[in-house]
Amino acid sequence: MLRIKGKAVSPGIAMGRAQLHDVIREVVLAESIGERAVEREIWRLENAVKKSRAQLKKIHLGLQKIMGKDAAFIIETQVMLLGDSHLLGEIKETIKGKLVKAEWAIHSVEKKYLEIFRAIPDLSFKAKSNDVSDVLNRLISNLKRSAPVRAAATAPPGPVILVADDITPSEAATLMSHKRLLGLVLNKGGETSHTAILARTLGIPAILDTGNATELIASDDTVALDSVRGEVIVQPTPEVAAEIGGKIDKFTLYKERLKELSQLPELTRDGHQFHLLANIELPFESEIVQSYGAKGIGLYRTEYLYLDSKAGISEDEQYLVYKKIAQNIFPHPLVVRTYDLGRDKSESARSPREENPSLGLMAVRRFLRDREPFKTQIKAVMRANASGNIRILFPMVTEVEEVRAIRAIMAEAKKELQRAGAYPKRDVQVGIMLEIPAAVRLIRHLGNDVDFFSVGTNDLIQYLLAVDRNNADVAHLFSPFHPAIVHILKEIRREADRAGKEVAVCGEMAGRRLPALMLLGLGFANFSMNALAIAEIKGVFTRIHYSRLRRIVSRLEFFATRGEIEGFLRTELEKAYPGLLQESQGSA
Repeated sequence: MLRIKGKAVSPGIAMGRAQLHDVIREVVLAESIGERAVEREIWRLENAVKKSRAQLKKIHLGLQKIMGKDAAFIIETQVMLLGDSHLLGEIKETIKGKLVKAEWAIHSVEKKYLEIFRAIPDLSFKAKSNDVSDVLNRLISNLKRSAPVRAAATAPPGPVILVADDITPSEAATLMSHKRLLGLVLNKGGETSHTAILARTLGIPAILDTGNATELIASDDTVALDSVRGEVIVQPTPEVAAEIGGKIDKFTLYKERLKELSQLPELTRDGHQFHLLANIELPFESEIVQSYGAKGIGLYRTEYLYLDSKAGISEDEQYLVYKKIAQNIFPHPLVVRTYDLGRDKSESARSPREENPSLGLMAVRRFLRDREPFKTQIKAVMRANASGNIRILFPMVTEVEEVRAIRAIMAEAKKELQRAGAYPKRDVQVGIMLEIPAAVRLIRHLGNDVDFFSVGTNDLIQYLLAVDRNNADVAHLFSPFHPAIVHILKEIRREADRAGKEVAVCGEMAGRRLPALMLLGLGFANFSMNALAIAEIKGVFTRIHYSRLRRIVSRLEFFATRGEIEGFLRTELEKAYPGLLQESQGSA
């Protein structure tokens, strides 16, 4: 028996026969052409685009028929990518400029995109490179007038746990549509990849980023997949297999319970109201968040829109994206966070490196210097607000002067849209993120210029404690239970109340049981989190009495260490509500 660790990206437990899935990529050679052949190569490219679009639309319709709109969004995104004028324009320019065949031009453009994604330390952006490769390799296959060469392009025989180095989004959509996958194990991949999102949408357990699962698992091996713990067990013993069987039964009951929880009113046992919203990164995620119980989108991270197009995404393109998302979740709110670039995110591998990017030119600071992309995004958000449920959120604000500069840009944008007859006569509410301790101390002044606040606990903890949570040497110091964090959260709640402004929490604390309970006890009522956490947090909140929780949390200020605070909170809550903090019934 062998145990393999990986990243659990779609919760669930499964056991069955393994099937290895190999992908053989098309071989592309650097073939030169004469100038007279340029038009022919562009014609070949355009024909390949048409053929690829037709193939994807056929897959899309099939998926939609079998599993509904929520599961077919991946292919819809692929079709949209084929219509990206920037991407196709770059391929055509490569054919013309370098006098090469269309296959090599596509290969060259793909290489450039992959270099850009690899230069971004943020894993959520690295994962998106798979989407670009998927579409471009389909084009190459169609240029060669052959179907993509893939070992498991059709349904695998019988229910299996698929094991692969990686699979593309369109492959994942096709394989999952046959409803024969018990689970998915990949060497690569991240939790924000389209493959991971599709697995979560369809409820297929998945463990990614195992490193070498394909070297340790053979086809027809019995494999147990526990994507609650992030563990793959190869050839389990009879005792372990029996244990996994029991977990499968428990997790099935747990999922049914979560479905029930997602429909519950957002009220504690003594009638205190709270609101749970979803964080998203990709537009199509708006199609599914309400099925998890989300009452809107509290944080739409828009960096991918910017980074996904090297030539820059236009106002019209952004407008259509924001409008569609707002319509998908209407009448619930959509909070659009403006580009949070800098630090671990950069729009180009050639961007100048800073000595200390976490204290440098980032987010609002960056776009107050280079205002055009910033203003374009603001105008797109304003135009899209015809439904009146869009809000705009500005990250990494430090001082009042920045907010006033933002307001001046927004006033200019509004006038320009009004002159063009494109302003929808519904003003967008304006908010700022509280991530830098200096901004917290200015809430009473900032409140004069903003409509709401959103607490980014990840960065607030990092900046207040001077701890890089991605640095293994100091990550143990990164704690939401540090006394200074408790004090600053109390200050935020108090000052926001004095300013008469709504305040939400959108960092990781909101989606974890114990920290979320502490936040609720501190007086926060609006939370935004990964959609998968919503039902679980709702289940916790609806089990407790707000008045009792407030009394417990009010005593935290008397403790001097993070260990004392966490220990006291855990002990008192378990005493009052046994089993409340058990992380997942599926792993019991």
